[in-house]
Amino acid sequence: MVKLMYGSDWIADHPEVLVSADPIPPHAQRQHFLASQGHDAWDRLPEITAPTLLIHGSDDLVNPTANTPLMAGEISGSQTCIVGGARHGYFEEYRTQSSRVVLEFLARHRIR
Repeated sequence: MVKLMYGSDWIADHPEVLVSADPIPPHAQRQHFLASQGHDAWDRLPEITAPTLLIHGSDDLVNPTANTPLMAGEISGSQTCIVGGARHGYFEEYRTQSSRVVLEFLARHRIR
């Protein structure tokens, strides 16, 4: 799973990701996969009225990056950000860039 989440350079610089103190048991991994495969909320996307940020890694090996603009087309007024070079774990590997995007988004959409 680690190679699906992060690029090889980042893994080399962060060997701690190779050892998990709380690994996900195989049966839980299977259940998560099955639940993910059976979930389809596509038809409900146009119902989303809250400010929405879709952020995705350009090199994601888990979910196709092409899904991001498709989803954005269904969520009125949504904003997208593709993190260049990032895989599924963009939020860790590209923490500085992705955090900046999220914080700027939140600053523009303050809760009143």
